[in-house]
Amino acid sequence: MNKYSVEFKGTKDGVTIYCLESAGFDEILSDLTERLKQRAAFFAEAEVRVDIGNRILTEDEKEQLAQVIAENSKLQLTGIQTTAQRPPTVSSAKRRGETEDIKMEGFKEGRSLVIKRTLRSGQGVHFPGNVTVLGDVNPGAEIVAEGDIYVFGTLRGIAHAGAGGDRSASVVALRLAPTQLRIADIISRAPDDSALPDQPEYAYISDNRIMIAAISIKLGS
Repeated sequence: MNKYSVEFKGTKDGVTIYCLESAGFDEILSDLTERLKQRAAFFAEAEVRVDIGNRILTEDEKEQLAQVIAENSKLQLTGIQTTAQRPPTVSSAKRRGETEDIKMEGFKEGRSLVIKRTLRSGQGVHFPGNVTVLGDVNPGAEIVAEGDIYVFGTLRGIAHAGAGGDRSASVVALRLAPTQLRIADIISRAPDDSALPDQPEYAYISDNRIMIAAISIKLGS
């Protein structure tokens, strides 16, 4: 499976877009355009920074990046930074090991329901706790949980976490492409032409909007 040359990470300050060091600039522009079309509806008007790593961009290239973001999303570009300009919280998060930027405090213990099958169209689950699905959630299926929702498969149906009003709830899926996504009282949906993401993602509330961030897992030392 091909990986994109750009990766979106949610932070407490908005969104950071990381550019793969080995990728060419044209590839970055192409992948950024595609990823924004897939995820712009989730990010809405959040603030965004572009992290270009150790590369050096000309003013014209910076303008091209800004233009791609403006033409394909409502994100508010606040800056383009290099590795040396990254805020301390990013480096600190990386030292924690398995994830970058995403702190997992939102995941809660408590009453849980595990469903060992795929949920098909017309099927629904309502549970006063966390719900884990070991399979897919197809279009037309619905999960409503007062806690977190974990889908070890593709989520294409409706997911409502924190149904009792818990804004710290979250939704995690190996492929997150719901027809409707709701956390507590905040609602979002995927664009009609959204392609499936190529990595696990995590949905949570930040600044009264639902944010989507990739989960990077590091195996081994």
